[in-house]
Amino acid sequence: MQPKLHLLALPHTQTTDEYSHCAFTGKIKRFSPMMRSVGYEVFHYGIQGGQSGATTHVDVLSIDEWDDLRNQVIREKYGRDRQPSDFYGDLVDSNNILYKTFNQRLENILIQTVGPWDIICLPFGHSHQDAIKMFKQHKVETGIGYPYAYQPFRVYESYAWYHYHMGREQKHGSDYHWVIPNYFDVSEWTYNPTPDKYLLYFGRIMENKGLNIVWEIAKHRPDLKVIICGQGDPTPYLTLPNIEYHAPIHGTARSDLLGNATAVLMPTRYVEPFGGVTVESQMTGTPVLGSTYGSFTETIIDGFNGFKCHTLGDYLTALTRIENGELSRKEISQYSKKKYDMYELAKDYNKVFLQVGDLYGKGWYSQRSKFL
Repeated sequence: MQPKLHLLALPHTQTTDEYSHCAFTGKIKRFSPMMRSVGYEVFHYGIQGGQSGATTHVDVLSIDEWDDLRNQVIREKYGRDRQPSDFYGDLVDSNNILYKTFNQRLENILIQTVGPWDIICLPFGHSHQDAIKMFKQHKVETGIGYPYAYQPFRVYESYAWYHYHMGREQKHGSDYHWVIPNYFDVSEWTYNPTPDKYLLYFGRIMENKGLNIVWEIAKHRPDLKVIICGQGDPTPYLTLPNIEYHAPIHGTARSDLLGNATAVLMPTRYVEPFGGVTVESQMTGTPVLGSTYGSFTETIIDGFNGFKCHTLGDYLTALTRIENGELSRKEISQYSKKKYDMYELAKDYNKVFLQVGDLYGKGWYSQRSKFL
């Protein structure tokens, strides 16, 4: 018997394209159609007006309630109204009134809808703990790209991030931990064989994302325009004439901006859990220059779809090789669209949920295999 899946959405965003620049919201939006494609019934619990593609969409908060609560949290945090460049993740706090109200309402709804053999899907880790702590049903963290995991059943976004967690926790692995890369609707990303002449940084604007390296590359390549696009304050980096800032964008505009770039810069200074922009860029054919550690060890193949760089010299040399046409944008796009297609990765998630479901029966001793 196939269990029903109960997907808990984020209280601080709405499951729509408008919030697609939030990586977790994007994954939530794609999760339901992905799992329905392999036969699952999916319940999505979120904000009114969500476009989840689920079998059943359950409104935990009305749009008016959500606006009121979110604006209250924004004013308490910033002392002002929200600005377009503010980082949505700053509203994440299970103790604020938005999260508390959402989780209290969610708990009462789940009591009525979750069956005894169902699976509760947690795309954002501990943030829904107050709503689900009473439930005995199996709970799966469906895409761990955040710092702390806490459920026994976990899907990590990359092996690098999984091993980082195990080392930090000083634990061994588990037969009920899996690694599945982020999944994408490849139809949303258009291959562009003829990009414009600019470099792009696309993501949160913060020092540990490597914006100082982006600035250095811009300094050494004054002939190239460098665009910084994302949530955060770009002011410290707008000190060169060839750097310009774009406010966060969503929907098809993301594909256009990524696809028109000569290369995308991802010089993250921490262990990147996945770095979805890497794959989004590659699906349009645009190669990526990234760090030498974290998920880039799994998403960037040197000389094929980008380069993993140690030093400024590496970045500048790699960029020259890209400009010289050494990398095939067509092959980059074809490879990434095949590897990260959500309807292909649905099969991997199906195996996860079947193995979790087996725990209601023979458990680890079930002879069902993911290799069949």
